[in-house]
Amino acid sequence: MAGLCEQSEGPQGALGIARPEDTELGIRNGESAPGSDAALSGHSQQHIGEEHRTRLSDIGGRASSQSNVYLDSFGYQDNGRAFDTMSMDSSDSMETSISACSPDNVSSASTSNVLKMEEMERLLQEAQAEKHQLMDYRAREIESKSRALEEERRRREELEKRLQEETTRRQKLIEREVKLREKQRVQSRPLTRYLPVRKDDFDLRGHIDSAGHNTETCYHVSITEKTCRGFLIKMGGKIKTWKKRWFVFDRNRRTLSYYADKHEAKLKGVIYFQAIEEVYYDHLKSAHKSPNPSLTFSVKTHDRIYFLVAPSPEAMRIWMDVIVTGAEGYTQFMI
Repeated sequence: MAGLCEQSEGPQGALGIARPEDTELGIRNGESAPGSDAALSGHSQQHIGEEHRTRLSDIGGRASSQSNVYLDSFGYQDNGRAFDTMSMDSSDSMETSISACSPDNVSSASTSNVLKMEEMERLLQEAQAEKHQLMDYRAREIESKSRALEEERRRREELEKRLQEETTRRQKLIEREVKLREKQRVQSRPLTRYLPVRKDDFDLRGHIDSAGHNTETCYHVSITEKTCRGFLIKMGGKIKTWKKRWFVFDRNRRTLSYYADKHEAKLKGVIYFQAIEEVYYDHLKSAHKSPNPSLTFSVKTHDRIYFLVAPSPEAMRIWMDVIVTGAEGYTQFMI
């Protein structure tokens, strides 16, 4: 800028180039051209030159101040001295900044940022979708478990209810059966002659005759004072088959034995008096496939019930009266 000022103050400035408005002003005032007198001409030229130099000086000062203001923004201090010129590093930095801010670089950076933002948004959406899927799966799993637990609870409650009802029903049946048996026991005491007898001098034949039986005409039974013998058909214990056996009631041995035949050589079984509890007619027809249900009677012991079939009605009645005298398991009314 100093050079500019020097050029403005050079030889051309000393020539005093006249402005058009000054020329017109001189013509309107009646000033003549170079042909006027020397005094007026010298005075005018001197005045014009001074005014022109003043204007150039003002223009130079304003340009210098503007250039200093512009350069001060890039200046730096070195040991307290200010520099109006920029260093090479500063100029390189400015060029780099200007290059970085060029339209191509700005467009490239904007495109990269947009792509990164789109990628982040896509990843975020995928993560949210996966989170929602996991939450839905967890909710369905919890709901399924809840339904299963509720179903199991209802099933257990139903089973417990049914079990309670069945238990109550069975308890009522047992109580009713106990009461019925107690009532029957109290009300149905047997006659004295049908009670078990343990006397040593007891006459079995006389007892049967006194009961109204005719032992002489009943050839199916052989009876003495201490024994009674005859054929009866017995149902097996494990295999429910009916077989004919020879029975011997012996008051001396206090047993009711049965053999394969009347020779009494092959013993098939023994019933002790202490095990006999009851002797009764099978009015319920509970014997399995009895060959003659109307002639079937039962001998109840501690461990089983013997179903027997007599050959005739009279023989059945005699056998029942004989066996009941040895029913020592029936101790409630023992005499």
